[in-house]
Amino acid sequence: MIDTLQQPSLFRDAQTPMLEIPPNIQKTLLKKKKTILSVSLSNGRLKALSIVKNTIGQSWEPPGRLVTLDTLGDALEEAIHHTQFPGTHLAMLVDHPRLTTRTIQIPPMLLTDLIPFLERKVQQEKPWEGPAAWRYRIGLEARGKLHIHLDIWPQDYIDKIVRICQELGLSLRQLAPLSALSESQLSTLPVEPGSGSMLITMLEGKIIIVAGKDDGSPIWTRHLFPAQDWVPLGERVGTEVNRTIMFITQQTNVKFPCIYFWDDEERLTAGEIQPHVNTPLLPFPIKPDWNYWLWVGAMLPVNLPSNFTPTQVLQAPLRNTLTKTFVAMLMVFILFGVGTTSVIEGYLVRHRTAMQTMTDQVTALQQDQAQWESRLMLLDTKRQWAQSVSETTTPELEGPFLSYLGSIIPTQVILHKAFIERTQDGWNLELDGTTTTNLAATLLVVDHFVQQLANGPYHVSLHEDWRAQLLTQTATPTNERPLYRFTLKGTMS
Repeated sequence: MIDTLQQPSLFRDAQTPMLEIPPNIQKTLLKKKKTILSVSLSNGRLKALSIVKNTIGQSWEPPGRLVTLDTLGDALEEAIHHTQFPGTHLAMLVDHPRLTTRTIQIPPMLLTDLIPFLERKVQQEKPWEGPAAWRYRIGLEARGKLHIHLDIWPQDYIDKIVRICQELGLSLRQLAPLSALSESQLSTLPVEPGSGSMLITMLEGKIIIVAGKDDGSPIWTRHLFPAQDWVPLGERVGTEVNRTIMFITQQTNVKFPCIYFWDDEERLTAGEIQPHVNTPLLPFPIKPDWNYWLWVGAMLPVNLPSNFTPTQVLQAPLRNTLTKTFVAMLMVFILFGVGTTSVIEGYLVRHRTAMQTMTDQVTALQQDQAQWESRLMLLDTKRQWAQSVSETTTPELEGPFLSYLGSIIPTQVILHKAFIERTQDGWNLELDGTTTTNLAATLLVVDHFVQQLANGPYHVSLHEDWRAQLLTQTATPTNERPLYRFTLKGTMS
């Protein structure tokens, strides 16, 4: 198992930077036109496009058969052959029922607290047994809440794709969900400053609704499947779009003057959605086909938040380039320093044994380094968990309890006072109220109310003196409608 896959998105992970090389050197070494094979694999359907020096080449799709992980290696070999791809870089966009997407709402917290929290959430949300790899992105930030977008994949799914690429001699540069295509297109839409942007796309049968800020950064992503019994697809999409706009507008006051829609005439058109949406729908600025989407997938940056490519796989080409550069510089230095090729050959012959010994020592040191890095990462994870536990504060109870109290209080009871006080031993509770029913009905109502408090999620233990208090009030005759006052005191665990 590749341990770095359990880290969060590459640009969010301060402990494991994507590349430990200065950015200016990265740009110098990697500044060239892309030659890459772009592949999409969605529910068994594979499509491939060869891109050579930023020029679109040939495309290919296996005729009449589905592709699984067991047959992916053969399918990639065929794709390389049919597209006449001359390079080694590969970009893959995948969609599979095992890949899970979740959006959760949490209060703001430090990164040292956020990572252990999300790790626990991932373990709760994954629908399979075994390790999980995950990436996260902070989306909507409003009203003291963060909306975190989580992509959760099975670890073995990623490991197998990496192993297939290694066996074929391919360098995996991008491994991301299909929804990354729609999110990347927000930055291409014309949007007024201060307004929001929204795009609806249908990719491989899945409807994706993406909302973002005026700078093109996504803040909300929704996935819809067309099948919904008797509800027409256009009505269902329109309903979900209205809900999304209403929610974002309430949270941020961001307005959406229009919605862009990629019109798929075979499955869904703007005319089917527009009657159910108040915001006008506009066609996507271009008419994309799958060659366009594969081109977009190949051009996505490697530091994409949802890129599941292992860090060491991303580092390999640049490290190889640096190694070759270092070796070339070393050879030039030796040539100029020694002066002649014969002297160099004699030097290599005399020191071949020493060089082999040094190579063995370097290999052993690299293995030790990998072991120590693994131990350090494990210790750091344990430290974060310990810190998260030690810094946990007692959550506030008053608001949730009062909300619960309002849902169970009988209609015959008028509550005049609700007092909650936290002590070292727990919570003290005092409730004062009145009823306008007769004494027998009052006893039944209050007794039922007391049982609900005792059996509910807060387990309130009340003193029994409230009955005697009600019974003593019968000694006060009145010609008006009876009014019985009661006081409930107890503790809450």
